[in-house]
Amino acid sequence: MDEPGAPRRQRWQEVLVLAVVVAEAITQLVVVTSPYEPWRAALTLVLGTALLLRHRHWRWLLPVLLVLNAAVMALSVLIIVVYSFATRSHHRLLTLLVAALAVAAGAVPSLLWVGAGPYMGITGLVVSTLIVAASAATGMYTSTRRALLAQLQKRAEQAESGRAAAEEQARRAERTRIAREMHDIVAHKISLVALQAGALEVNPNLERSQVQQSAGLIRQTATTALSELREVLGVLRGDGEEAPLAPQPTWEDVRRLVATSQDAGISVDLFDFIDDPVPDQLARTAYRVVQEGLTNIHKHALHTKARVALIGEPGIELVIEVSNVLPKGFTTDLPGARMGLSGIETRVTHAGGTITSGPTDDGRFEVRAVIPWPTAT
Repeated sequence: MDEPGAPRRQRWQEVLVLAVVVAEAITQLVVVTSPYEPWRAALTLVLGTALLLRHRHWRWLLPVLLVLNAAVMALSVLIIVVYSFATRSHHRLLTLLVAALAVAAGAVPSLLWVGAGPYMGITGLVVSTLIVAASAATGMYTSTRRALLAQLQKRAEQAESGRAAAEEQARRAERTRIAREMHDIVAHKISLVALQAGALEVNPNLERSQVQQSAGLIRQTATTALSELREVLGVLRGDGEEAPLAPQPTWEDVRRLVATSQDAGISVDLFDFIDDPVPDQLARTAYRVVQEGLTNIHKHALHTKARVALIGEPGIELVIEVSNVLPKGFTTDLPGARMGLSGIETRVTHAGGTITSGPTDDGRFEVRAVIPWPTAT
């Protein structure tokens, strides 16, 4: 597997390498300065052909080609080998050692063998050093640039992947939040409608005034639920920027919840020990807790006695208790969203409070929320 930023094999580069090597071999044949030129040209072609294997075996092939090139002093082979090694090696010390080997392979023969090439003595050493230094520097620059581009591309891909994951997580969180809002708004009132309709169904001998009263309560409850649902759907459609996501209940609405359940035939007592004004944000949280508790009573504990207790004062905390006697053998056909308690738990926790729910030692099922009540400033 190729390393990030490693050179990729391209056909035009291979053709260019062969063309340059063949051109130098032809030059060696045309400019004949010794009887060894044909032999040098043939070996130059062999070394040039071997360069085509540099992508797979560069670690050992390129140094070997440098040593063999000392016999022919092919300038094109020298430059290509040094440049190719520098672009592939990530170890600068190893690149410098190969560059030193290239200088030796290119200069030493000119110092020992007179007539071995176009450069002689010290001049050949200086020229070989300059050529090797330029090739190695260019190769190291290319390698660094390729590695930097590969790293930037990888970071961009990771950022894109992270952004996509964050967007998906945000969408899921938004869907969950909307579902909880829908549950809080609709479930309570629809359960009241079902309860009131069920009372009419099982009591066919009710007086006309009682039927009218129950029907009016059903109509009022359904209308309110429809209005609140329309507000939420309007926000989802974008029908007005200032439309609230959900109704904004006040502390009086908390008390009204209990009264509405009492009108629907639920035996629920309210113990309200709150005398101080309750902040709207705290009132909304309390409203949702009481609403969810009463909704569950409507669904699962219809014929039991329930109570709602509200205790607290500013600067300390607000305690909300919604409980009912555990029913025996009662079942309901009303569907449950299975997310109401989870939703109010999130709300209470976000407000800095705690919430517990479950059976108690005295045979009741209780939802108890304790929320900090900040002092008004």
